[in-house]
Amino acid sequence: MEYISYSSELFKNIDWNFIWSIIRDIVIPNSGTLIFNIILFLFLGFIITIMYCVFLWRKGILKRTPRYYNWAVKLYIPLLLIGILYIFGQWGFLRGIYKILDNEKAVIVQEVFEGSMSQVFESEEAKNKFILSLQGLAIKAKSGSQDYAVIFENYLKNHNTGNSVVNKTKNKLAKHIVNHYSDDLYKLTVYAFITSAGRGHIDFSEALPYEEFSTVMDLLLEVGYKDIEKVVIDKLNKWFALVISSQYNAMVKSLLILLFLILIIPLLEYFIYKQWIAPKYVPKTTRIKNNNS
Repeated sequence: MEYISYSSELFKNIDWNFIWSIIRDIVIPNSGTLIFNIILFLFLGFIITIMYCVFLWRKGILKRTPRYYNWAVKLYIPLLLIGILYIFGQWGFLRGIYKILDNEKAVIVQEVFEGSMSQVFESEEAKNKFILSLQGLAIKAKSGSQDYAVIFENYLKNHNTGNSVVNKTKNKLAKHIVNHYSDDLYKLTVYAFITSAGRGHIDFSEALPYEEFSTVMDLLLEVGYKDIEKVVIDKLNKWFALVISSQYNAMVKSLLILLFLILIIPLLEYFIYKQWIAPKYVPKTTRIKNNNS
């Protein structure tokens, strides 16, 4: 009863308007792709069923000694046909939906992005202002990295260890580090400030790994503010493609497991028949000959 009530509650909470909008705007205009994949996979399932039934017949798996048993086992043929066509029909349907979503992912992602932005920002001007602030942050990060490099280099050069050989080596090393890793030094320092600010409250190091933080900083330094939106949409496209691909593969995997179970049932039943049922119907003369031999 609890399962039924949960299912009915889940059914009531389905956003049917949203589902219908997807079907109306995306699936129906591409219904040819959906129908083609369903027919293609049904035909493939029909061929596989015929080949499998011929295999079972030639191996004698569909033959039994009692006459009623022999007739009953022939029901495997229509049952296999129904079961395999159902699985391949489902597979074709999923493949058609997957192909449609994959072909239309650019439109879907663009609509999702614009819808999300409309909820976050009041107007296009507010969105552009925010993107400009990101570009300003990148410019500040660039200038800050250069200033930080100069301060870091001067500190190392002015620090006297008391050994001229060590000082000379230290200065060369400092110059090399600053010239080649100034951006990383600045990013690492900013990252340290962010993570240390979260101690005792929130562990930012787990929520924001340094590798991701460094990638974001590099992105802001490399692209202009007009390109940031394009980069975000490109990332969303890749994310959406990964999501629908993983979902499709998971559902196909379930169908393949079900297909394997359907195909193996006649073999298992035949094994049980040969081991425990068939010996009971062996003629007595055959048993005597086998015992004498």
